[in-house]
Amino acid sequence: AAATAATAAAAAAAEEASAPVVSNYDDERNELGGFGAASSAVGKITVRMKVRHEGEVNRARYQPQNHFVVASRGPSPEVYIWDLSKHPSFPARDAPFAPQAVCVGHTKEGYGLCWSPHTKGRLISGSEDTTVCLWDVNAALCPPSAAARAKGETAVAATGTQIHPLSTFRGHTDVVEDVDWHHRDPNLMGSVGDDRSILVWDVREADPTKAVHSVANAHAGDINSIAFNPVNEFLLATGSADKTVKLWDMRNFKSPMQTFEGHTDQVYNIEWAPHNESILASCSADRRVGIWDLSRIGMEQTPEDAEDGPPELLFLHGGHTSKVSDFAWNANDEWTIASCSEDNVLQVWNMAEEIYAEGEDQDGEDGDDEVIGEDDLE
Repeated sequence: AAATAATAAAAAAAEEASAPVVSNYDDERNELGGFGAASSAVGKITVRMKVRHEGEVNRARYQPQNHFVVASRGPSPEVYIWDLSKHPSFPARDAPFAPQAVCVGHTKEGYGLCWSPHTKGRLISGSEDTTVCLWDVNAALCPPSAAARAKGETAVAATGTQIHPLSTFRGHTDVVEDVDWHHRDPNLMGSVGDDRSILVWDVREADPTKAVHSVANAHAGDINSIAFNPVNEFLLATGSADKTVKLWDMRNFKSPMQTFEGHTDQVYNIEWAPHNESILASCSADRRVGIWDLSRIGMEQTPEDAEDGPPELLFLHGGHTSKVSDFAWNANDEWTIASCSEDNVLQVWNMAEEIYAEGEDQDGEDGDDEVIGEDDLE
């Protein structure tokens, strides 16, 4: 798996970016911009905040219940917890590395990182040490009680407060690449890794080596990503180094429901659209971001359409010129995505409306198509 320091900026930009409409729409490709095209007449992305971090950032994720709280992974085994409200917009030149808390428990670095959408402060992480750790960061971030303040005590969390895992789950035999929380059951989570297996865990289980579900050899290569469907409690998807994305039904893990083939290199990350339960996106080392529509599986195609890919492949974004390491859907603006690549380029974009609104009258609406912005990140 691969991710860069652009991850945090991609997530933030996906939520807040806005920019003027531009006119570099490619009618032939049904796409705005493309290779080199986004360098002119696009919106500018402004960096609003920087935080000093040790080493490169493998991954960063904000807490859904409080967007000021961010977890990050770097080249060390620790997971760093930041409260952005306690940091200046831009650090001083001699500012120290000062996370609010440090999660200690892994012995090697990793990428997998996911906040619970149900329980504030709960975080899971995967590591090259083959384990998954469950953390509760609430105590380390809470302000002092009235009684503590009366005694002159400061906040519970001094900078760098150590947090130890609530549980350490051991079931993988190789690097754990990604983790995800189930969106309907607050106690279920999943993990995937280089052992090509899918494990689903119940955090209430007394034995942290006993997974609820275990799928061996789920892919023909390392599994880099896992994502539970936000609406359907039985569906999950996985992305792999074997260049495919697979759809699974938790009621029958014997074989995948569907295998999505369209990428030409390994798939790094996958994420369901927050506005449509049948839409899934994936990013890959082939420099593409793919948009998949489950409702189109099995649709008839003309020979010409079949040359462009299977019917469920709704769109391929080809604007990047390097491996796309991470991306995020905009939770407030449907069909808008921020994606970042290994050459430190962040793009915020959406596809032409005629692609996802097939059959609707598109007269006079071409002006709605836009690439919101692209910027080289520091």
